[in-house]
Amino acid sequence: MHKTYWKNNKQFNLINRRALANVVTSAIILSAVSIMGVMMLGWSNSSLATQKQSIEEVFSTQTNKIHEDIIFDNIWFSTSCPGNCVNVTMSNVGTLGLNVTEIKFIDGGTLAELGIFTYTNAGIMPSESFSTNATYPWTSEEDIDIIVFTERGNQFTTQVIAP
Repeated sequence: MHKTYWKNNKQFNLINRRALANVVTSAIILSAVSIMGVMMLGWSNSSLATQKQSIEEVFSTQTNKIHEDIIFDNIWFSTSCPGNCVNVTMSNVGTLGLNVTEIKFIDGGTLAELGIFTYTNAGIMPSESFSTNATYPWTSEEDIDIIVFTERGNQFTTQVIAP
């Protein structure tokens, strides 16, 4: 619908001026949606890359855990140490080097912890051995479970009876 306006004795016919406003508004909305879309795409790509890296690390760690293996070579008890002590010698028969982080001595009958020994520098290369003395008051004829923990989270267990 045409509207007629008068100004200084001149007549102006204006054809619906709202059409220009609709075009500008539509352009603003389209550009805002485009900017938000680009931002969401960037965010999702960085989030996906972070998750991919995390999955790769978990896969690598779990695969490496499979290749760790320890056998207990010798466990002997002594009373000549300052107090009673136990010497544990173990060999790495796996294909990867490993780090022993903790050794626990547990009473086989009551499951009470007899001693916990932590290590920070107990690495064992493949085909090599590690030996350590652990001092705690063991008693004769005691059934002992020895649990060795590695840095990757593996546990290796053996049972011995004190002499």
